Amino acid sequence: KYIISTRIRVARSLDGVKFPTTMSRSDRRRVQRLVHECTGHFQSPNLSNGMYVPLLSMTNDQNLDLIERHILFDNPNEWTIASGLGRDWPDGRALYANVHNLQSQTPDFMIWVNEEDHLRIMCLRNGGDIQGVFTTLINGVRELERELGKRGWHFAYDSRLGYLTSCPTNVGTTMRASVHVRLTNLGRLPGFFELVRRLKLEARGKYGETDRHYTGV
Repeated sequence: KYIISTRIRVARSLDGVKFPTTMSRSDRRRVQRLVHECTGHFQSPNLSNGMYVPLLSMTNDQNLDLIERHILFDNPNEWTIASGLGRDWPDGRALYANVHNLQSQTPDFMIWVNEEDHLRIMCLRNGGDIQGVFTTLINGVRELERELGKRGWHFAYDSRLGYLTSCPTNVGTTMRASVHVRLTNLGRLPGFFELVRRLKLEARGKYGETDRHYTGV
C-alpha cells in the first residue's frame, strides 16, 4: 500500500584496475569488454536473455529515457567531471539489463559499467519484497563473480576493510538498500525530518541522494 518500489545495490571494483577517477580510456574499454563477455555467458534463467548496451550505441533520447526510468546512471555533472569520473565520457560506459528489449520492458536486474565504480550491480522492483530483491541481487553478483573468476579476474577485497570502492563511504559490504515510500501526509508534519534523523535514516526524493525536494514520495 505504501511502498512503491524497493532497490538494493552493491558496488564492486576489479582487482588490479585503477579506480574510475584515475583509470585510462583503454582500461575503461577493457573493463567494458570483460563485463560484456561475462554477461554473455550468464546461465540463470532470469539473466541469460539480457542485453548489454554501451552508452556510445544509444541515441540521446534513449539515454535520457533510461535515466528517467531509473534504469541508467546520470550523465556527468560538474562534480563527476572535476573528480575524473566523467573523463572520456561516454566511452567505456555500458549497461547490462536482464530484458531483451529496453524500450518495451523494464528490467529488475542491472549492472552499470564504469560509472562511479567499475561495477554497480542492482535489483530494482515494484513493491516491498525486500527479501526477493536481495535474493535476485545476490544471485546476479555470484554469477558475475563466477564468470570473472573463469577469466582470471576477481573483485578488489581487503580482509580488514571489505570490498574496495572509489568512495570511502561505500567500502565494506558496499550495499545500499532503499525503498520509495508514499508518505504524503506524514512528511508534512512538524518534526518528521528530525524523526528520520534520529532513526539514522535519510529522506530523499525519487531522484536519489541529490534530490531533497519533498513530493510525498
